Amino acid sequence: MGNKLDMKKLKCNIGEYGIIVNQQGELLILKLAASKKYPKETWMLPGGRLNIDDQPEEGLQREISEETGLKVKVISPCHVARWGSEKPPKYGVFFLCKLVGKQTVKISNEHVENKWIQFSDIEKISWHNVNSKIAIKKSRTLMSGVCDV
Repeated sequence: MGNKLDMKKLKCNIGEYGIIVNQQGELLILKLAASKKYPKETWMLPGGRLNIDDQPEEGLQREISEETGLKVKVISPCHVARWGSEKPPKYGVFFLCKLVGKQTVKISNEHVENKWIQFSDIEKISWHNVNSKIAIKKSRTLMSGVCDV
């Protein structure tokens, strides 16, 4: 029999994000609209919360399609993180993805701009969450050592 602390289970929002790599080896980022929470230029990776009936890969593909109009092949998870002071906190899984088909982005109203950047540019970007940068670095390691993207 466990104590009361053993019985407390984490309740959180689950988000998934894609590090989408095109044929030129660039990755896609999306700019958030200025707001009280993000008054300065802020960028993020495509993705969002899973629906209750989503399987992980299909949920990420749906989110990416809704936000960008792109089709991707999910290669591998590369980073997992928990953040946020809101209740419930955010639990995010980041996946390395390969662009399938055209790279013409049609952003949703959730974002105001998009751009393809080099992996070497990630330190210059103002990220909405440090985990995006961590995930990108891990995906780069994964690409160079494990899989052919």
